[in-house]
Amino acid sequence: MKPNRKDPSHKCLIQFHEGFSNLEDLRSEISSCLVTEKNLWLSYDEDAGIERLTATEKGYGYHKHYELTDFFDLPNSDGEADMEALAYAEPYLWFCGSMSLKRNSPDPEDSLEEQLDDLSDVALDENRFSLGCIPCIKKNGSYELLKEAEYQGKTIKPLMLRGGTKSTELHNALMRDEHLERFMMIPCKDNGFDIEGLAVENDRIFIGLRGPVLNGYAIILEIGCKEFDGELLLTKRDGEDKLYRKHFLDLRGMGIRELNIDKKGDLYLLAGPTMDLDGTISIYRVKDGLPDEHGSVIHKPERLFDVARGAELEHGADKAEGMAFIEGGHILITYDSPVEERFEGKNGVWMDCYDL
Repeated sequence: MKPNRKDPSHKCLIQFHEGFSNLEDLRSEISSCLVTEKNLWLSYDEDAGIERLTATEKGYGYHKHYELTDFFDLPNSDGEADMEALAYAEPYLWFCGSMSLKRNSPDPEDSLEEQLDDLSDVALDENRFSLGCIPCIKKNGSYELLKEAEYQGKTIKPLMLRGGTKSTELHNALMRDEHLERFMMIPCKDNGFDIEGLAVENDRIFIGLRGPVLNGYAIILEIGCKEFDGELLLTKRDGEDKLYRKHFLDLRGMGIRELNIDKKGDLYLLAGPTMDLDGTISIYRVKDGLPDEHGSVIHKPERLFDVARGAELEHGADKAEGMAFIEGGHILITYDSPVEERFEGKNGVWMDCYDL
């Protein structure tokens, strides 16, 4: 795959509250981003929360933190949710955990036997199995997450997809899928099941998978939900026998890091390596979005440009993971493990904006 690098049109400064308890983790581990008018929403790996910022002259500031435990009874009130995806569809902000297993990393300071044990240890974080929505209502120029709101004459509340402490209704259904069942018990960085993208358009909910990648084809799951007894339940489409749809896209071996749908209905994808390695991270587009069918295979999605090309700057650094549309026909890219030059003072980090 030939390089297709494009320089950012400008930089965006994101400034967090200096007193935030996990400040260094937050500004160095952003996993997803979303923009609603003047508000920027972020999630990061080491927490079970959502961050809201408001537009400033240089980017975004006025940081506000929301804890998921304020809206839901999570299986582990102190554990991380590995929040990997955010989306907005009026009147809800949607979120999704990775729903993945993780393999421990060996510590070079430990004995050989301890390191071997670590590499054999596969862990399950209960909060990772979360997909839900929270009322997100505009008040006094900013969007707020609310425990209860009135919308079009109806009272709306936070909703979570039905599931237990170690799975969801979707995860259980995929355990019997002809394409995915073999990957459901494989850890995320081993080409196992791993969610990292989310987009919502009307009643269609799209879930992008970083892994597995099958013979070079990335996967987007599509589901529909209905509210029942305070929970979200998966629904089948008329004439279809599964609770989900599968869309396969030839991204040249890359997995999905983020999804977004613009006002015209075009689907944008941020795509990068599925394994724990440096590599090209690119933006793709599928004009008019994915077919409204039980499944599809997209052989030639349009590759727009690259936003990172492996370890050009530093091994394991500047891994693009968030993508959001902003004003002026630009797109904001946020990075996990940003290089040192991106940090500004004690609470800021510079991210890139590209002209579409």
